[in-house]
Amino acid sequence: MTLIFSGTITAFNKSDRSRVLAFLITVLLFYQVNIQGQDYISEDTDTLIRTQLSLKHDNDFFTLSDRYYSSGLFLSYTKRLMSSARKNDHQQLSLTIGQEIFTPSNIITTDISEQDRPYVGFSGLWASWSRVRDNRAIDTRLLLGIAGNNSGAGGFQRWYHNLFVVSDPPVWVGEMNNSFHANLYLNLHREWWLAPLPFSVSLGLQPEFAFGTRDQYGEINLIAFFGRRNPLMSSMAYKRIGSTAREIFFSLQAGYRKVFYNGMLQGNALGDDSIFLIDASENLIFGALTVQHRFQKNEYRFGYQIQSAEAAGNKSHKFITLSYARNF
Repeated sequence: MTLIFSGTITAFNKSDRSRVLAFLITVLLFYQVNIQGQDYISEDTDTLIRTQLSLKHDNDFFTLSDRYYSSGLFLSYTKRLMSSARKNDHQQLSLTIGQEIFTPSNIITTDISEQDRPYVGFSGLWASWSRVRDNRAIDTRLLLGIAGNNSGAGGFQRWYHNLFVVSDPPVWVGEMNNSFHANLYLNLHREWWLAPLPFSVSLGLQPEFAFGTRDQYGEINLIAFFGRRNPLMSSMAYKRIGSTAREIFFSLQAGYRKVFYNGMLQGNALGDDSIFLIDASENLIFGALTVQHRFQKNEYRFGYQIQSAEAAGNKSHKFITLSYARNF
């Protein structure tokens, strides 16, 4: 047991742990503080809406590139739990199965020395519980998955390229070895309304922490929303279900991540003997533009995301996100 625990935290030194602990305490205190005099928009929910099915696809092909985080495909089922005694309490459970594909920028070379990152595919199950009260939210997620050839990602990408893409499929030489991953994520959110409907403006502060064999990081996000949008408790901006009130808005997001370990570059944190692994950059900056629309029981999302290089010798990366959800 001692060996496993020690292996998991090798990415943290003493000063790093102290900074993360101080930051976490500050965020938790901030999360609990109420600002008096803030106006809220009344919640508009349909008590018949209890579940949602959604399909999301990430791909950098639409940005005319094919490297790093190349694609992701996710199918999610979300269920709204019975409200507690408090009217302003909203809880959900969600299960997501998904697959992610990571490739180097040179996908035709068979020489590992010419690759700027290892090939790796990941298939997993994400289970999450989330809770919203007024203008605050918490989301906890557990991830269990497999990285390596057994994920099926390499075979799927080769099939996809042969069927739909003109270029030759990636060679997948030097792929990471098979390994099992387990990870925990904690996401907090606090929101302020700056202008009311019909064209509302709101700001959200969203810290997130990850710990496990795949991801170890702390990050902070600032999100600005513009347009016709419901309050946090019933808005598709935070994947809340239960409302059929129409929404159409866009958001701008900027974030910073302090990376302590990235298993998609460095292998499993408990130990990995893959033939090719590289160190991750400690600092990551990212941004996003997202457009979202809810019409009756249908939800549509389009996102454009960009991030700085994840490792030395890598370039910045961008990709498109498309999503459709149906409420029941």
